[in-house]
Amino acid sequence: MQFETERLLIRPIRASDHDALQAMILDPRVVAYLRYRTLETPAEFDDAFKTHFLADSTTTFGLERKRDHQLIGFYEFHVDAQTGELTYALSPAAWGHGYVAEAGQKMMTYGFENLGLTRIEAHYASVNPRSGRVMAKLGMRDEGELQTFTLPTGELIHVMAYALNKNEWLRVKSA
Repeated sequence: MQFETERLLIRPIRASDHDALQAMILDPRVVAYLRYRTLETPAEFDDAFKTHFLADSTTTFGLERKRDHQLIGFYEFHVDAQTGELTYALSPAAWGHGYVAEAGQKMMTYGFENLGLTRIEAHYASVNPRSGRVMAKLGMRDEGELQTFTLPTGELIHVMAYALNKNEWLRVKSA
């Protein structure tokens, strides 16, 4: 399954995406606060690419810029029962262009209509408030701090949560 926005093609990850995705996942700036920060070597990435990114075309999508057909990021759902945790990342060159919010609208629709989710959550590190603003643009509501943890560098990270349930989404969509 794939979707289009004005500037993006949202599609399953392909084998040809390997190098672009590896550059993102192995870039500490991109994954500083994501679950993928533990992938540190090309071999570790190769395993995750095969077993996760290529393996699930229903919950993991590449973001391809239409104008030059470059993979600039990804969106994915981590599904538990009827709740999906939305995760996304972009290559640094694509930061600040509104791509995450643009793709996010399609991903919210997909999560509720195609995956049958009743709740979608997204989390971000408080040191990255731009991510929180994207979640608010998607109609999600701020649920406050989810947890706090310390990175190996000693940096204290406050994980903030946003969420939207299907009934709220239907109300916003019909308005």
